Amino acid sequence: MNDSSPTQPSSPTQQIAPPSGFALCPRQGLLLGLLSAAIVFAIVQATYPIFRMSEKVNVAMGRPTAEFLAVIRQNDRNEQKHAALYLGCLGALTAGALSLRESLARRTWLAPILALPLGALGGAVGGWLGCLVLEHARDTIGQLELKHLVEAQLAAGLPLGLGIGLGFGVATRSLANFAKSAATGLAAGAVAGTAYAVIVSILLPTSGTDALLPVEASTRLLWLCTLAGLIGLIIPVAGKQKTTTTVPLTGPAT
Repeated sequence: MNDSSPTQPSSPTQQIAPPSGFALCPRQGLLLGLLSAAIVFAIVQATYPIFRMSEKVNVAMGRPTAEFLAVIRQNDRNEQKHAALYLGCLGALTAGALSLRESLARRTWLAPILALPLGALGGAVGGWLGCLVLEHARDTIGQLELKHLVEAQLAAGLPLGLGIGLGFGVATRSLANFAKSAATGLAAGAVAGTAYAVIVSILLPTSGTDALLPVEASTRLLWLCTLAGLIGLIIPVAGKQKTTTTVPLTGPAT
């Protein structure tokens, strides 16, 4: 008599699909953005000003107007360089930090390297454009108002957010997610720039707004944290991590 052994049920298995959205969550993005802002703030405090007025420039009272205008233009160029440099650093660090977190989840190591120049380029362009907006308003209107500060911050925030979004999108390894990240980064830059202009006008109404890079240390920190923090917070909202769990059915015991 042959005994047929009962069929053993297959061991339960669980299959988890790769993330279809972003592995980075908004809270992590916020923290990484604030960390990047803190590092750049320390760099600014330790190195500013890097670009200085020429020692040959010494305009005394009674000199021709053209000489005074030359001094103003040189100072404008120095401010453009400073804003482009420091916002470029902020873009590079924020894009690198966000993409590194995403790369760890997806096991790709090239993305953070590509994210650095994209974020740096976006920040540098934003710093240059923001300064141009303020200089144009000063030269044509004279007295700067809140709307001019908003325009300047939008001009700075939009390229910065786009650069960070593009850098982070490389780490997603998906064309659809890359497009989402870029579009959301652009929107996040607009939100961050507008939010800073409103916040500083309410909390620090006496702070100087003639230059894109704030003069006061507290305002600088607020500016950097608002830009990087909000961009890092908003970009992950465009995609959520989704996992698919498959649990096989267990047949009746025999």
